[in-house]
Amino acid sequence: MLSELLTKETIQFANQLTDWEEAIKETAKPLLLKGVIEPSYIDAMINNVKTMGPYVIIGQEIAIPHARPEMGVNKVGMSFLKLEHPVHFLNDEKYPVSLLFCIAAIDHSTHLKALSQLTKMLSKKENVQKLKEFTDVEGVLGLINEYSNIT
Repeated sequence: MLSELLTKETIQFANQLTDWEEAIKETAKPLLLKGVIEPSYIDAMINNVKTMGPYVIIGQEIAIPHARPEMGVNKVGMSFLKLEHPVHFLNDEKYPVSLLFCIAAIDHSTHLKALSQLTKMLSKKENVQKLKEFTDVEGVLGLINEYSNIT
């Protein structure tokens, strides 16, 4: 499931972005271009962080921005952005993020298998380190494929 959502078209790399809001927009861009989400979903993800704080940061410079399905999701999707230089969520140095995974869910359950595979992959520090070091899509896809058949 994970490898069906994270593909060549939804994996991106960037050197440096101006701030965390731009990072969320950039992470979500492939989903917007594919019609998976509407612009309102990007706005909702940013507003969620502004109103609820950096709850999307799960540690080790990793964030999983998301919003409620009714905020503009057309179908299940996921995208990934690796930043060479971290952005600081809420412009606070306590919250550096260099790996972003945007999740678009159509309901409360359809995306759970892919999310479970993603969290298993990210639970290993060596995998997080690999993601930070990869400079090409093939490396990321290889790691994702290792976790895509885990149930």
